[in-house]
Amino acid sequence: MSLTTVAARGALTGFGNLLDKELGSWWRTRRWLVHLVLWQVVITGFILLVSLEQRGDTTAQRGVNEAMQVFFQAGGFFGLIGAVLVTQGAIVGEKASGTAAWVLTKPTTRKSMVLAKMAGISGSFLTLGLVLPAIAVLLVCQTVWGRTPDLVHFSEAVAIVGLHHVCYIAITLMLGAFFRSRGPVAGIALGFWLAGNILPNFVPPWLLLGTPWLLAPAAASIAVWQPLAFPLWVPMVASSILTVVALGLALWRFDREEF
Repeated sequence: MSLTTVAARGALTGFGNLLDKELGSWWRTRRWLVHLVLWQVVITGFILLVSLEQRGDTTAQRGVNEAMQVFFQAGGFFGLIGAVLVTQGAIVGEKASGTAAWVLTKPTTRKSMVLAKMAGISGSFLTLGLVLPAIAVLLVCQTVWGRTPDLVHFSEAVAIVGLHHVCYIAITLMLGAFFRSRGPVAGIALGFWLAGNILPNFVPPWLLLGTPWLLAPAAASIAVWQPLAFPLWVPMVASSILTVVALGLALWRFDREEF
């Protein structure tokens, strides 16, 4: 029996079913287990090794501070790469395989498809690549150093890194809506991050406040309650706006995609 295009009612028609599909691709397959093991080994395992190596050579407070620096900067770096890689094919892959065209013959909308991917990827990846490793790092600190960072400040720092990752997920989704292959999507997203490590040497510091580039280093300071040289709310608001703009562009472009 041939499929018939159905006119959807409402901008978010089909969102629930599409979100269930996205979450299922993470949690009803082995994908969640692969990511769980990967991030615990890459992030938590690395911090455990660093802490064990320093044990006996420094104080507990310094050991915890070093663990926080490693988690939020090195862990933030690896998490960023992971966020881009798991998102790069979210739209591109479905356009190339014809899945997007098939799904849109159902009573769903294009906006629902993009938003379901954003919600499914963000929620699943942040849980596996940030929240669970953060809990594991607290256990490492308690086991090795006999103390943990202040939980309120640590939670604030985790939320800051979460915003950082979500911003890059939105940017990668936007690029996926504009391009038809994974190469430019991942290349531009990672290139934007790389620019954040190069441009600070050439541009006025205030220009950086409008980007997500300062969030990961700021989170490392917040976790141990060290002062920042800039108002944190500025890059947080700027990153939130950038996330909304990128998602809006993704919705606009995908709505005009021809299948």
